[in-house]
Amino acid sequence: MSSAGYFFYLCSITVKPNDEEQYEDFSEFDMHLHLVQEELEKKEPSREPFLETIFFLPDWVEMNFKFKSSYKDGDEDIYMYIDLVKEEIESELNVTIVDFGIEGIV
Repeated sequence: MSSAGYFFYLCSITVKPNDEEQYEDFSEFDMHLHLVQEELEKKEPSREPFLETIFFLPDWVEMNFKFKSSYKDGDEDIYMYIDLVKEEIESELNVTIVDFGIEGIV
């Protein structure tokens, strides 16, 4: 944990597009993912969300997700935010989340 009382959750997300033809290439998907990140920043700017595509196939996408948390946040706060993120990703990108895992806390 940093001296300021904040730390970051590092997560991995695997999704399957509901329509394999909706994203032609990596750059198109990444552009839409950036819009999701902007929406999350508007909803909870203090979390400093960061989403990035690390692997793209038309029928399978892997992403990294990082967000800021305070030592004052309880488990319920963290999981409510994760649920918000999942909902945004699935609804805005028209995908199904296959796997969402917390990989580390730094």
